[in-house]
Amino acid sequence: MNRILCGVAVLGLAGVILLCSCTTNLGPETLPSITTETEPTETTVPTETEETLPPEATEPSSTAVITDKIVENTGKLRVDGNRIVNSEGETVVLKGMSTFGIQNCEGFFTEETVKTLAEDWGCDVLRIALTGDKDIEGYLKDPDKYFDMVCKICDMCIEQGIYVIVDWNIAYYDDAEENKDAAIDFFQRLSVIYSDSENLIYEYNNYPLFYEEPDEDSDEEVNEWEDTIKPLATEVINAIRENNPDSIIIVGVPDNGLDIGAISESKLEFENIVYGCRVFSGSNKQEMRDKITEVIENDTCVFITEWCFCTDDLKGGIFTKESDKWAEFLDEKGISWCCFAIGSDIDNAANALLLNADNYTDAQKFGGHWPDGLLSSAGLYAREQLLKEPVVTEETEPTEEPSDDDDDGDDGDSDDDE
Repeated sequence: MNRILCGVAVLGLAGVILLCSCTTNLGPETLPSITTETEPTETTVPTETEETLPPEATEPSSTAVITDKIVENTGKLRVDGNRIVNSEGETVVLKGMSTFGIQNCEGFFTEETVKTLAEDWGCDVLRIALTGDKDIEGYLKDPDKYFDMVCKICDMCIEQGIYVIVDWNIAYYDDAEENKDAAIDFFQRLSVIYSDSENLIYEYNNYPLFYEEPDEDSDEEVNEWEDTIKPLATEVINAIRENNPDSIIIVGVPDNGLDIGAISESKLEFENIVYGCRVFSGSNKQEMRDKITEVIENDTCVFITEWCFCTDDLKGGIFTKESDKWAEFLDEKGISWCCFAIGSDIDNAANALLLNADNYTDAQKFGGHWPDGLLSSAGLYAREQLLKEPVVTEETEPTEEPSDDDDDGDDGDSDDDE
């Protein structure tokens, strides 16, 4: 699909996966595993007899709506001022889904689920969120395993013909240097493997966390962007640029990805940089839209890498009225976005799928082409926005502040079944 605007649960995979060796060397040995020791069996999901199937199992599965492959049609992307554009200089607005942290999605992303997101849901891009820290399950604890998982999902997206964002979403905590070194190693190896790919977009820290508190007796103010994020991002960008000199790189903004205005007077001195921020429809309203407007009018490219339709604590169901305002705003401004999130059975209002539902089969949950009953309110809304034809309009001034009636409570479905 080409959108160019003018002005879990674990699903066991058959076969034993041969994981790569994640060293700091940048030779062929850093390639992800691409073979299995044994040929996979044809069936990787449980089968059930007709007599045992619940009524919901007769619901029709989703089918392909989009057959174009956006990367074939649009090709390599670059940044021109406040826009992402193709080689012809035409604005490209990417719309897609983000994973949960991939340690929570093990086994979910297969060729069929990626195909479903691209063709049935209309995703131009899939964002892979690499989360966790050294004390919990995730990349820092098991880099071999999760580097290989990232590469496998990237390969599926490339085969499907969509873009893929690889997001280093690992918090600084109290050791920013260790985090930086791990990020540099990760992106160096990844950018070697995908140096010739038009599909890859790199993202460094969607919501970087800064924990160092200034001395109580000091008058010095700590500037998260200038003192922490910007210097660390500069080193990571340089590492990627050694192998991908002109790829798009997204850099997260301060205050957990919410302070988009912090970068306005001190942008990174690189080409093809996009600034990533998060939006929660139930918590971020007209004031946030005004800030984004101010930033893009300062010739800065913005990407909403996590758009949730609920509140910032991932509760309260979806806020339909505010989400509609955000959808209209993003269309008008030509801003790309990814909806958060899919791929896990985590129980919160942002989850697009009801993978904990006990009235659907494992084949329905993990085989892709999900029936509507398996989609949460957030999933149904996300799919609606992804499949919606973009509206080309003249840029307008931001709408007025919503009334108190618009701000109070949950404007949308309550997602009680989540």
